[in-house]
Amino acid sequence: MVDFEQYPDTLKYVDLGGIAIEVKCRFKPSYGGRYFIGQDGNKILFQYDIAFPEGTAPIPTATLIDAFDRSGYQFISQQELMEFHIGQLHCFGRL
Repeated sequence: MVDFEQYPDTLKYVDLGGIAIEVKCRFKPSYGGRYFIGQDGNKILFQYDIAFPEGTAPIPTATLIDAFDRSGYQFISQQELMEFHIGQLHCFGRL
């Protein structure tokens, strides 16, 4: 079961089959000029670390996402997901 206090935000996207998907998550601003190295080798400054509940289905890199806080305020609109990683006890993303 998803702990909605631990994951107060909602990420929305359309999958490759055209189906709208909503995922509970937690966005944490990334301060201090942290970079992600893209597939082409370029450095990309990322704005957020995203924590997902264990068992979240993989989200393909470069998927356009929208993000909403617990009150429903949309704070991200159609930005590309830079990374999605499934760990042993968590799922993690960057935007």
